[in-house]
Amino acid sequence: MDCSDKESRRCKHGLNLLNRINRLKESSELIDVILVAEGEQFPCHRLVLSSFSPYFKAMFTCGLQECNKKEVILYETTAESVSVILNYMYSSDLHFTNSSVQGIAVTAYLFQMEDIFTACQRYMVDHMDASNCIGIYYFAVQLGAEELSSLAKKYLYRHFAEVCLQEEILEVEVHQLLSLIQSDDLNVSREESILDLVLRWVNFNRKTRAEHFPKLLKQVRLTLVSPTFLSEVLRRNTALVSNSECLGMFESALECIHRSREHTLTLRYGMETTELLLCIGNNGLGIKSRHGSYAEASFCYDPLRKRTYFITSPRYGEALGNVCAGVITENNELIIAGEPSVTRLSRQKNKTVDLCRYHVRGSQFWEKLCSAEYRECYALSCVQNDLYLLGGQMKIKNQYMITNCVEKYSMELNSWRNVSPLPIPLACHTAVTLNDKIYVTGGWTPQVTLPEDEPERLNNRMFRYDPSQDAWTECGLMTFSKYRFGIAVVNHEIYALGGIGCYGRDRGQARRCLDAVEIYNPDGDFWREGPSLPSPFLSLRTNCTNAGVVAGKLYLCGGFYGADRHEVIVKDILELDPWDNQWNVVAHKALMHDSYDICLVAKLNPRDLIPPPPDLVDE
Repeated sequence: MDCSDKESRRCKHGLNLLNRINRLKESSELIDVILVAEGEQFPCHRLVLSSFSPYFKAMFTCGLQECNKKEVILYETTAESVSVILNYMYSSDLHFTNSSVQGIAVTAYLFQMEDIFTACQRYMVDHMDASNCIGIYYFAVQLGAEELSSLAKKYLYRHFAEVCLQEEILEVEVHQLLSLIQSDDLNVSREESILDLVLRWVNFNRKTRAEHFPKLLKQVRLTLVSPTFLSEVLRRNTALVSNSECLGMFESALECIHRSREHTLTLRYGMETTELLLCIGNNGLGIKSRHGSYAEASFCYDPLRKRTYFITSPRYGEALGNVCAGVITENNELIIAGEPSVTRLSRQKNKTVDLCRYHVRGSQFWEKLCSAEYRECYALSCVQNDLYLLGGQMKIKNQYMITNCVEKYSMELNSWRNVSPLPIPLACHTAVTLNDKIYVTGGWTPQVTLPEDEPERLNNRMFRYDPSQDAWTECGLMTFSKYRFGIAVVNHEIYALGGIGCYGRDRGQARRCLDAVEIYNPDGDFWREGPSLPSPFLSLRTNCTNAGVVAGKLYLCGGFYGADRHEVIVKDILELDPWDNQWNVVAHKALMHDSYDICLVAKLNPRDLIPPPPDLVDE
C-alpha cells in the first residue's frame, strides 16, 4: 500500500469517526457534560471538548470542581459563539458572519483554540472595509492580536478619508479619536476632513462631548484648512466655538493664513501624495553610487518640485523578466505587462504575457495579477478599470504573425474575454485612453501587395474603440507613418512625439528619425502640427511611450536622440507647456538608468519611495 492510499484511508477513518460522534451528540447518547451560555444548554462530550480545547482539557483533568459537575456555566461568551464552535468540533464546519465573527473569536481565545482564532482573524481581514476597520482595529488591540491589529491599522490609516464618513468612527472614545487625529500617517488630502470629523464626533452627543472639543481642536492643523471653510465652521457652530480657547485658535489660524505666513505644521501622509513621472523598466545599469546598488529600482521624477526618487522595479522578486507595456487605472493602480522572469518560465510549460500590479503603500512589491496568451509588440490600455491587450505579434505554427486580436480583462470578475478585433493587424503600435475610448495608432501592419518588398509597412491610420458599443471607428490620418514615438493626452488632445517614419502612407519610401509633433483633436477628428522637438527623438522601446503629463504640462523622459539611425541615449527631461508651445529642458542628465521600458504618471507618496543616492544628488 503506497503513502497516498494510506493517507486516504486515514482521512476516511477520521471523517467516519467524526460522523459517528456527531450522531451520538444528536441523539443525546453518552452525554457527560452540559455547557450553558446565556441560559442556553449545549449537551456534549468531555472527551471531544478536551480533544479540541486546552481550556476544557485543563478544566476536566486538573481536579477543578467542574470535573464532577454535570453543568458548566460559561460567563464570558455568547450562546451563538458556543454553538458555532461546537458545530466545528463535531462536524468540521465553521461558518462566520460579519456580526458573529468577533464573538466567535473571543470564545475561541477563551477556549485556547488557535485554529479557530486564526480563521476568525483571516475572515476579518478578508471582509475589512471602511465601515468596520476601526472596530476590528480596537478589537484586535484589546485581544492582543498583533498581526490583525497591524493590518487593521494600516487599512484604517490608508482609507481614513472614507472612514471619516462612516458612523462607526463617531462611536469611538475620546482618547481613541485623539490618538488617531494626532497621526501624521493619515491618508487625507485635506485637513478639512479632520476638522469635519471632530465636529461630527462632538455633535453626535454634544451634551457629554462638548467639554472635549478644545483638546481635540488642538490636534487639528487649522492653518492647513482653507479660510472659507474655517469661517463657515465659525458661522455654523457658534455654541461650540463660543469657548474663548476655541475661538482664539480659529482666529489665530485665520490671521496666520491671511498674512500668508508659511505654516510649520507637518503635512499628513495623504497631503504629500503627488503626481510623479515613473520610468519603469528592468535595466539596472547607469547608476553608480557609494550608497548601494539601484539595479532593482526604477527612476521617478517630480517635475513640480524637481525631485528624484526611485520605485522598486519589476525585476525585484522576479515579477517580470522584461516590461513591454503599462497603464495607470482610474483607481491609480500601476499595472505593467511583460514576459515572466527566467525562474518563473522554468516552472511554466508555455510562455505567457504576465500582468503585474504594484502595491502602492508599505509593501513596495509587484504581484502577479493575471496571464494571457503569449504575444510580442502589443499595446495595453485601460477603460474604467478593465484592461485591454491589443494586437501584437504571435507565433502560430512556428511563424510570427501580426494579429488584430483584442482581449479584455475584467479586474472585478478576474476573467478574460475576446472583444471586437482591430480593423487591421498591428504590432509596435501605441494606445491611449481619452473620454472612456481607446485610440490606437502607428506601428506596423502586414503588406501583401508587394511580395518582394519588406513584409510590413508602417501605419499612419488611427482607430477609436468604444467599449460600450464594442465597435471600432477609423479616425483621421497622421501626417507620418511611424513607430517608436511618444504618445500622451494633454488637455483632451492626443500628442504624438518624434519616432521613426516616413511622410504620408508608407509605400516603401525612405524612413528617418522625426522631430515632428502631431496633435489630434477628437472633437473635430483632425491632426495638426505641434511645436517640433529640439531634435529627432525616439522612444526607448518599439511600442512604449516615453512621455507623460503632470499638472497640464507634457514631459518627455529621455530617449534615443540623433539623426537618421545613429542613436545616442540621452537622459534629459523635456517639458512642454501647451500655452507657451515651447520645449524646455527641466532636468539634464537625470539620475535614470541607461534605458527603461515605459513612462507612466501616477499619484504616489514620496514616503513610500526609495530616496536617491546622496552622493550623486550632491553632485
